[in-house]
Amino acid sequence: MSDCNGELIEKAVNGDKQALEKLISGIKDKIYNLSLRMLWNPSDAEDATQEILIKVITNLSKFRLECKFSTWVYSIASNHLININKRGLEKQDLSFEIFEKGIEAGFDTNEPIMVSDADRNILAEELKVSCTHAMLLCLDRESRMIYILSSMFGINSNEGAFIMNITPETYRKRLSRIREKMRSFMENNCGLVNKNKPCRCNRRVEVAIESRRINPENLIFIDQPLAENGLVGACKEEMEEFDKVSAVFTSNPYYLTPDSIFQGIKKIITSGNYKILQG
Repeated sequence: MSDCNGELIEKAVNGDKQALEKLISGIKDKIYNLSLRMLWNPSDAEDATQEILIKVITNLSKFRLECKFSTWVYSIASNHLININKRGLEKQDLSFEIFEKGIEAGFDTNEPIMVSDADRNILAEELKVSCTHAMLLCLDRESRMIYILSSMFGINSNEGAFIMNITPETYRKRLSRIREKMRSFMENNCGLVNKNKPCRCNRRVEVAIESRRINPENLIFIDQPLAENGLVGACKEEMEEFDKVSAVFTSNPYYLTPDSIFQGIKKIITSGNYKILQG
């Protein structure tokens, strides 16, 4: 689907169910991955994705071609994710201070935990994704959304300003402050960014298992089906270098939306209530 396919959108608004399915198919993975990075837990992200897709459907007639369809969708998703009730891990009110205390506690476990080299690589990747997603929860929701959109989804300041309903200048200033906060924490603590720091995902596997941050029998992130790399936008923030901190986050996998979500939306589209959803 081209990003601003006016003909397809017009057909969907006029009741063409196949056109609507095609539109939803083209945006569902973006919404799911945005929700996952905002909420951490895949189950919560699935719920939020379905809620957002329904909002897109019910508001589709309000879309205007002055902006990209994907930008308009992100604005709906952003508003929803910023304003929903706290869920799961977010209720723990994580902070960078809590993360630092965990790192300072060291790498030793109370009881020996045996991990093979092959398993260690898989578990270290699971821990990396879990840790970076949880790190995002240390930011307030609006800051989190700005950082994810810009540093992980390639949204430029003009699009970001539209999504967040602020001026591009305000968006750039806030993004700069957020990036500096994230950069400061990771350079002071994370071995992926600063080689002089001892914290490495493969060194923290045993500690993460003992503290139940990861469960070798139930991997949350690594076992999910992967989406194509083209999911991420190609643009980067104007006049800013793509730094090591952003690279840590963008190197995380991007996932396919669970099929159950799309099937649920298709049932809504094909139901007798579709005319109501046209608004």
